[in-house]
Amino acid sequence: MTRPDVSELATLGLSLSESKQLLAQLQHEIVTRQFEATTQQRRHCGQCGTKRAIKDFHGARFRSLFGDVELRVPRLRKCQCAVDSPVQGSANATLRQRWIAPELECVQSELAAVLPYARSAELLSKLLPIGAGNSASTVRARTLHVGQRLESELTAAPVKPPGRRTPQPHVTTVGLDGGYVRHCDPAAGHSFEIIAGRLLADDGAQSSVGFVRTVDQHSRTRVQRAVAEQGKSSDNLMVFTDGDSRLRDLQLSVLPRATHVLDWYHLTRRLTVLSNVVCSKEAAEQLPSREHARLLWRLWHGRPVTAIARLESLLSRLARPSLAGKAVVARTHKLAAELLQYLKNNAESLPDYGRRYRAGERISTAFVESAVNQIIDKRMSKSQQMRWSPQSAHLLLQVRIRVIDGRLRQDFERWYPGFTANDATLQLSA
Repeated sequence: MTRPDVSELATLGLSLSESKQLLAQLQHEIVTRQFEATTQQRRHCGQCGTKRAIKDFHGARFRSLFGDVELRVPRLRKCQCAVDSPVQGSANATLRQRWIAPELECVQSELAAVLPYARSAELLSKLLPIGAGNSASTVRARTLHVGQRLESELTAAPVKPPGRRTPQPHVTTVGLDGGYVRHCDPAAGHSFEIIAGRLLADDGAQSSVGFVRTVDQHSRTRVQRAVAEQGKSSDNLMVFTDGDSRLRDLQLSVLPRATHVLDWYHLTRRLTVLSNVVCSKEAAEQLPSREHARLLWRLWHGRPVTAIARLESLLSRLARPSLAGKAVVARTHKLAAELLQYLKNNAESLPDYGRRYRAGERISTAFVESAVNQIIDKRMSKSQQMRWSPQSAHLLLQVRIRVIDGRLRQDFERWYPGFTANDATLQLSA
């Protein structure tokens, strides 16, 4: 490659197209020579060392981050000393099935977990000499394949605990919340729910969990696995909930010995709606305007029994015949009845919020709300309005969570033992 004399800054150094061409040619040379050397080694019989003859060749295309390489894969004849043994090819079963570099699959999955499939394919094609098989559908298929592999490991293999010399952190806080995304099939429903959660440990580490409720059949095992991967369960484990009965049942089944705390924000939001109706101009002369402040004070100081009694008294006063037929009374009765049922369902999860606040302890699920925004909204609903199928959204969530937690490359290291060989060489050279 020759470069002209520098007449301006635009001609200084290599251009992007020239660097892509150099990378593609260099990758072709390296892959071809590595494969030829490996083929010559595998031609020798593993038992007697005899060099086996080549029967014929078949073509294969090796796809990588730095371009596609066409290879001639030989088919070897069986050695005389191994007549009864199966034929040993020139490549293992994994390479025969999928001629894809693990690094290509890893990088595509990392980008697809953050960006739309088409955008991630466009970004890779712009910066690297990616081959023709880099369309949005291909990126989607490879990302979901990684998600399916992560999903199959959920019940296939037990969690390996850390070494004995490594102190395990203790999980102190767990929170789950739900978010909604648009369904790809309008006939199946306008949207479906995704559960996202976050686990916090005493050493400051955190991990995430996410799944589609209607698709996931192992939600309990998933949360237990996330806790086991993060560390040990603390004796004073706190589980924060927004009052949803199904989420609370899931949390109780997974962590029955934990202390459950109702989120203060979700509680006060219901009280604020009731207060806006009670304190309105229309209801000022008919309803007790200070009922909201009394309820708020009792709930803040951990007195749910008296708060429930106050609500029941309010409902009995609203049922008087003199107030029947008034719109504001019907609205207030509906909100008060819903709040009363909400408090009864979560009576055991109502602590003394004032004491916890003064002690510097957590009283809200803000960390869970941020998890929902990071896991679901930024990729599936807010910034990128798109429709999803529950199955593909569930598999993409498994990849996205591993990317957010910084563990996807660790999964590839486990699947492909030589995955970090190039990184180690680069660190030594640096």
